[in-house]
Amino acid sequence: MAFAVVDPADLLADGAFFEDSFIEQANAVDWSQYAGAKVLVRGCNSTVIPPWAYMYLTGKLAGVARSVRYGNEHDNIVVYRAPKDE
Repeated sequence: MAFAVVDPADLLADGAFFEDSFIEQANAVDWSQYAGAKVLVRGCNSTVIPPWAYMYLTGKLAGVARSVRYGNEHDNIVVYRAPKDE
């Protein structure tokens, strides 16, 4: 199954997590590019990323993506699925 991948590590500032920078970069993403897509929010990064950051990204994708999963390409869980009527 092919996923569009969102990697929180791509939103880090010089490889480190800074809350303000992360939120600013996440807000600058055009989330509509994931409309109707099956999206994987990649977890298990080598950089320490707080759990709320994954929830923040899921919140940006909910209502846009067809589904949102957390994990990696081979081992993931569904955290959001659009209602059938959408």
